[in-house]
Amino acid sequence: YELAEGSANQTVGSLLDLAVKKFHLSRSYGQPVEYLPNLIKAAEAEIREKVQKSPSPYSFFSAQIPFLTPVVIGRANEIFKTYYQKIGGKFHQSLSNRTFWSLCLQGVEPLKLWGGPDTVEEGVDRIPEVVDYKYYEDQEAGKERLDMDLMPKLYILLASPDLTRLGFGKAIFKVKFWQDPKNESFYEEFEISNMPNLEAFFKDKIERILRTDELSFCEKPFCKPCHSPKREEWIKELQKKGW
Repeated sequence: YELAEGSANQTVGSLLDLAVKKFHLSRSYGQPVEYLPNLIKAAEAEIREKVQKSPSPYSFFSAQIPFLTPVVIGRANEIFKTYYQKIGGKFHQSLSNRTFWSLCLQGVEPLKLWGGPDTVEEGVDRIPEVVDYKYYEDQEAGKERLDMDLMPKLYILLASPDLTRLGFGKAIFKVKFWQDPKNESFYEEFEISNMPNLEAFFKDKIERILRTDELSFCEKPFCKPCHSPKREEWIKELQKKGW
């Protein structure tokens, strides 16, 4: 995480993602739009608390602390309220209180996957929707960069144990855009029975990466890690670990 760089836009996205999780966890369905800033405020408090309690100075949220300004928080509030109004104040009901998933794949050595979507919601015809909410300052560029190959597979796989336990045989992965609530075009359907195939897919991909002993770099002019004065130090550290 030493390479992580925060930004105002990233911080807006984090506030919104944490706020929608809190919306579902607190069962805030039917609340008026004026209630939503409470959730953004709680999201801000969670970011600050996680950074304060982190044993490392480098964490996902630590790079965002300088951007937790009134302007950024106000921006998150306005986006949340506008989204809520455009969907008529009707979020789909949550099917899970989990906010973090992990899964261990048994390969040559155990391989751990972790992370996951923002929510698991009850969609149309009661088919669960594994949802990742996205905020982009430049919506068109953001949509073009979306990984609709690995992301749907990974998030469905991580959520699959809960979906199986709840008795579901199929699920939909869906991206929802904070600034484009009516866009339903980024999705993929999955049969839960096919999860062993996804496990094998990720196990093979990860083991291929682990077998690679050559380092390469993008060398793009905007890539700060490639041009960092610590580059050689990082390379030596990776080589000591056998990479």
